[in-house]
Amino acid sequence: MHIHQFVHTLNYGDAISGEAITIRRLLRERGIDSSIYSVHAHEKVEDCVRRVENFASDLQRAREAGEDVRLVLHYSIASPLNQLLIQTEGVSKVMIYHNLTPDRWYAPYNQRVTRDLRTGRRELTSLLKQMDWVLADSEYNARELSGFGHSEAQVLPLVLDTTKWNISANPGIANIMRSQGEKNILHVGRFAPNKKIEDIIKAFYFYHHKIEQKSRLWLVGSDIDTEIYSFELRQLVSELRLKEAVNFIGTVSDDELKALYQGADAYVCMSEHEGFCVPLLEAMHFELPVIAFDACAVPETLAGGGLLVAEKDPMELAELIHIAVSDTAVRSELISRGHARVAAFSEASFLGNLERLLINSPFAEGDSVTRQDGRGAVS
Repeated sequence: MHIHQFVHTLNYGDAISGEAITIRRLLRERGIDSSIYSVHAHEKVEDCVRRVENFASDLQRAREAGEDVRLVLHYSIASPLNQLLIQTEGVSKVMIYHNLTPDRWYAPYNQRVTRDLRTGRRELTSLLKQMDWVLADSEYNARELSGFGHSEAQVLPLVLDTTKWNISANPGIANIMRSQGEKNILHVGRFAPNKKIEDIIKAFYFYHHKIEQKSRLWLVGSDIDTEIYSFELRQLVSELRLKEAVNFIGTVSDDELKALYQGADAYVCMSEHEGFCVPLLEAMHFELPVIAFDACAVPETLAGGGLLVAEKDPMELAELIHIAVSDTAVRSELISRGHARVAAFSEASFLGNLERLLINSPFAEGDSVTRQDGRGAVS
């Protein structure tokens, strides 16, 4: 059997890429041939990618050997891989839906990404009809697919890959975060407008200037394709007299990220659109109290493992940060809840779901599964 994956861009450190790499590893450990085909790949994960140009010959060899081939499309944006999947005959086709960010978030900042997101939404309905099996990485995303005419999606929750943390934390960053005795507030994620990082900065203004002057805010993530938004964030930091207290870190390696998680005192997420939000799990794994805005899939992912806020009053958020950092009883309770929540996303749980939904799924050869377009409908 061959189970190959299509990922438009395989990045270093993002959730979709991390899941694809974990799936590839788990499948290979079970003797199943698995490759990841991508249009683009970050240099740090290039060794995990097989060039798209090799796909046709790889498929031909499998066909000549009479072997079962399943293709898994990780869907989050318009991509030439979507059409390649549609055009490929004689294979089982699976979609893992990771959500499409509404284009309104990107319209003021990047027209190319905006067009890709709009195209992705237009293509999704017809693409779903081509699938033998549809998975979503959260209940929220599964519900969203109902709006595109597909109500049969099964949930394959993302995995928290703790093996990536089997490394030493970067000593330089660890030193910096602890040398001044400051309270460190952390956010990890792309500098994307839907993440509403400006709301974190506004809350930190009150925390830093009115409650705890010995404090720093660490913003970790890439601003590729969102450079204008990133500039606005830096401008806001300057206007609020926070230039010495806010660190824009950019993309980091795993050892650097581990040091940041270990050195932080609290994690804050004010995102208004998330299909899952893996950094919440990572923060809970590293025993950080989490404060997050109640939107989209965030309450499902957090599930009692942190503090959810329904409104964004910067002064109230600053007080919540102070409580999460300094109140021993509250902090201990949040850490305990987070630890319990993370257990649900273990590799063992993910593997069980993977075997049930992908390896031994109902579209296996010989089963009477048909598509929803009449050529075979998922039942």
